[in-house]
Amino acid sequence: MDNEEYLKELLKWVSSDSLLIIDVEGLVRRIYCPFEVICLAEFNDIDIGEKVSVDAYKISLSLKEVYIIKGKAYLIYYFRIIL
Repeated sequence: MDNEEYLKELLKWVSSDSLLIIDVEGLVRRIYCPFEVICLAEFNDIDIGEKVSVDAYKISLSLKEVYIIKGKAYLIYYFRIIL
């Protein structure tokens, strides 16, 4: 199965407006967009440590997870979710 076929199948079960996480107590929770994250890296329009709102959660064709923030896609590992 190539990436495009995989994404088509995956999108039958997931949504871009929510994300499943494991909280600090080890419980699975669904959080809905918008939710806040803290930036862990420096970007042109986002500073390290800045709190920003995630508008959507997406998966790229290369199967990389991204947050849509201020209309741009950022890899999720540059951010920490605030619960």
